Amino acid sequence: MKRKTVCIYYSAAVVIFSLLFSLPVSFAAGDYELYIAQGIEKLNEGNYGEALELLKKAIESAPENREALYYAAVAYSRLGRYGEAEELFLEILKKGGADANVYLELGRLYNARGECPESQRYLSMFISLTDDDALKKYAENLPEDCSRPAGRRKAYNLAITAGGQYDDNVIVEPENPAIAADRKRDRRFVAYLTSDAALFETGGISLKAGYNFYQSLHEHLSGFNVQYHKITPSLDVTISGAFSVTAGYTLEYTLLGEEEYSRFHTYHGRITLRENGKLSTEAIYEYKDRKYWDTDTFKSNSIRTGHRNTAGIRQNLYLNNLWGNIYFFSDFDKGREEYWDFNGYRSGAEFTYIIASPLHINVSGEYTERRYRDYYPLYRQKRRDRMQQYTARLTYFFSDGMSVSVTDIYNVNNSNLSIYDYTRNIAGIFLTADLL
Repeated sequence: MKRKTVCIYYSAAVVIFSLLFSLPVSFAAGDYELYIAQGIEKLNEGNYGEALELLKKAIESAPENREALYYAAVAYSRLGRYGEAEELFLEILKKGGADANVYLELGRLYNARGECPESQRYLSMFISLTDDDALKKYAENLPEDCSRPAGRRKAYNLAITAGGQYDDNVIVEPENPAIAADRKRDRRFVAYLTSDAALFETGGISLKAGYNFYQSLHEHLSGFNVQYHKITPSLDVTISGAFSVTAGYTLEYTLLGEEEYSRFHTYHGRITLRENGKLSTEAIYEYKDRKYWDTDTFKSNSIRTGHRNTAGIRQNLYLNNLWGNIYFFSDFDKGREEYWDFNGYRSGAEFTYIIASPLHINVSGEYTERRYRDYYPLYRQKRRDRMQQYTARLTYFFSDGMSVSVTDIYNVNNSNLSIYDYTRNIAGIFLTADLL
């Protein structure tokens, strides 16, 4: 009887002992779940700072818990701490099996930072995964705001790009190379300023403006230094989430070797149709009034003065780590002298691929054909040019506002008039920084 009583006491002691030692573990597990619940409640109330502190405690107790990581990232994002939010969202993606809302939040985050291709990429992934029609519509409309600041973003942007290039055929004029000129090589310093601003917006209407400035300084061939100014106001009207219209004007003014070289007035319109989160189509028309002045380098430059009509279509594509476009344009050019008049077309493609999160590669290619309408003097032939251009750019992002790029541009023109045959290769390295 005593032995039986002892066994009962012993068993009870073991049970009590086990419960006592298991209680802290159970309480710890309950703690992180409680922190998550309280954190979500604070998020819903808009108390993002308090929510973050609770969710950080949850992560301390359960570092691998996806729910804690997700809501902590949301809190960081709402506080405008986008770098920390991005790190947590990407950590969730690396673990695999992420909820579709992670893609939505990344799309919102990159939209808030003005990184439009990244935003579009993640929003497209969310749209393809979600069954929530309201959120899907929200994600479809969000990219329209990416190019203009919203919420915490500024109403203007200013960036500078500076670097150097080596050009193995400096004297080639972009559209019509100088005749029978010797090939000249040179290095140059380049600075390029870009800016844009949202001047007015209400409902589906927005008025924007941009200004670009370019300056090149050659080591030896100072007569080929270029100064370029570009002003681009535009009006965007959103008809629906899938349909929008843009009308704009561009003024371009160029100096070559401190002499007036050209002035362009361009009037353009664009209709954009968004088929889904991964595809959009643009129909584009522009009229360009072109004025050229004679210079010491191009003494008969002014005979190319005239106008150009351009019509074309561009298909945009957004995939996981890849985005870009393919296009086709027809050009109808009229110059002061008839042997500069031509009918032509351009077709090409440009794509950007994310090799790793800070490293992007951009490649493009274009083929252009021009058939001139009148006989070229002396040759008694109608000139026909076939031009190709290939570009590659490798960019590393140190941070949101700073990057370095290595670039290469290769041009070749094959003409039935040998004096217009040429090749040109331009290699460069550039640093880009946001100033505002």
